[in-house]
Amino acid sequence: MPSTSVDDILKKIEDIMENIINERNEFYRKISLSSTSSARLSASITIKNQLPAATIDSNHSLVLSCVNAVKKILNIMPTTNGCGPANEGYMLIGSGIPTICGFGPIGGNVHGVDEWISVPSMPQTVDIYVDIVSNYCHLFG
Repeated sequence: MPSTSVDDILKKIEDIMENIINERNEFYRKISLSSTSSARLSASITIKNQLPAATIDSNHSLVLSCVNAVKKILNIMPTTNGCGPANEGYMLIGSGIPTICGFGPIGGNVHGVDEWISVPSMPQTVDIYVDIVSNYCHLFG
């Protein structure tokens, strides 16, 4: 999220790793008292890429169009919050193009080998998209 520091997250991960390593090494030390084994666990973190967080104001007309479309089509009040992990939204938002990320049909295990979507949710999702575009772009009325 935009207000989250990469250094803070890295520190939390390092602290968790250190605790696990210390616990396991203590366990290995205890069991090796009766053997010749001197097993020790170690770990390191390598950051391969670092993508910036992106945000859109919750009162932006695109967000409000999405919220209103979901209320209209599904008769529920959606929540608006961040999504992740990283996606291409930051490039669009960084270029001044309003962007909503993580908004689609019901599903799960995104980008996994067993990713799925609910087929019955697809027509409703299309209806929501049509409503968003028509209202956001002022196409009908």
